[in-house]
Amino acid sequence: PLSFVDLEGEILEYNEGKSLKVSFPIKEKYNNPMNLTLGGYFSVFFDLTYGPFSFIETQGPTTSLDLNVSFIKPVSIIDKKIIVEAKIVSKSKTFINFEGKAFKNDGTLLASSTSRMMIIKTK
Repeated sequence: PLSFVDLEGEILEYNEGKSLKVSFPIKEKYNNPMNLTLGGYFSVFFDLTYGPFSFIETQGPTTSLDLNVSFIKPVSIIDKKIIVEAKIVSKSKTFINFEGKAFKNDGTLLASSTSRMMIIKTK
């Protein structure tokens, strides 16, 4: 999606049927007044990992039914980028469920997430 391009997402690794790893740069314009990245951007980074991953896996459109994010540690522009790793928990004809984690370059866990998406049937 265009938002993936706008936020400069970069696919680092794809394991068919298993996982997708994506990096996103951290920019000053994402900061809150304490110079830390706004939590909403974490949600976007997870969503921009789950969405393309679901499309690759289903070869068609999906829609998010829920997106849950738990924040663990803050991130700032000093960290330069984060890496989001998404894994498929389960997949049926109708739904695909993910879990994800966001890390600093040094492996520090920043946030965890889950998402349930519905696979849209096309004719």
